[in-house]
Amino acid sequence: MFRILVPVDLTDSSYKACNYALTFAKQAPEAIMVLLHCYQDYLEEPDSDNAFTDGETASARITDRVLRRNQTDAQEKLDELYNTLKVANPSPQLQLERVFMYGLPEDLVPEEVQRFKPDLLVMATKGESNLARTFFGSISTNIAQEIKVPVLTIPETYEGTTIKRVLYATDLDKTDTQTLTNLQQLLQPFGPVIECVHVADEPSQSDNRKLEELRNKLQQSATTNLTYTLLEGEDVADALQKFVSEQAIDLIALTTRSRTLLGSLLNPSLTKRLVLESQVPLLIFHASDKV
Repeated sequence: MFRILVPVDLTDSSYKACNYALTFAKQAPEAIMVLLHCYQDYLEEPDSDNAFTDGETASARITDRVLRRNQTDAQEKLDELYNTLKVANPSPQLQLERVFMYGLPEDLVPEEVQRFKPDLLVMATKGESNLARTFFGSISTNIAQEIKVPVLTIPETYEGTTIKRVLYATDLDKTDTQTLTNLQQLLQPFGPVIECVHVADEPSQSDNRKLEELRNKLQQSATTNLTYTLLEGEDVADALQKFVSEQAIDLIALTTRSRTLLGSLLNPSLTKRLVLESQVPLLIFHASDKV
């Protein structure tokens, strides 16, 4: 069974992320998709147990009522999202669930990843203030070391669900063969063309040789149409974004080769820039992922 975890903040962008995640769920013989909402009410003191005494003040009672109303509203919105998706996707092969948890997403999402063990983690992005940014920017390194599932981020402005042309950004190292095998397995139901693209300031003979070696390694096992391109560019992110626009790319995929999947995103990096700036969905593999 294919397992998908979708953290949701109950905004329109979350709904888009859910719909995109469903394109993967529908391609599997059986799938389970969990909507996770992490509830944190900022009116509540972090260390408070919310147990008011007989001498509680009027302001404390008002705060308590507001907290309860906010919690109820959030639960109702999660139920509404769940019911909307359930009615629109009645397939018996799809099991849809919802989970309401108390706390911060950067704390709870890794915990739910460990419990649920998803094959894919899907999150919406929303400009400079978004769930993915909070998650990537705040998660502790120790917890991040345990997260080794592919992460798929969906831009708020993205409307499509078609996956026909995919850009795989390669650094021409030893992890590419396994990652491309994983990528082909994940995307095989869509039958896309996968464009393996390497960006260099001045493409060299060594780059050409490594790209040809990659082609030869994958030639026998390729299950999709693979192409190989060397691009010249000083700014890798800009070069990739230009290629996406010119070649009508539907999805960018890459591997993060740092010690942890999210650790590299704590610093200004290609991956972080693409998470925040990409106009198409971005699929991030950990170097040791196995889909």
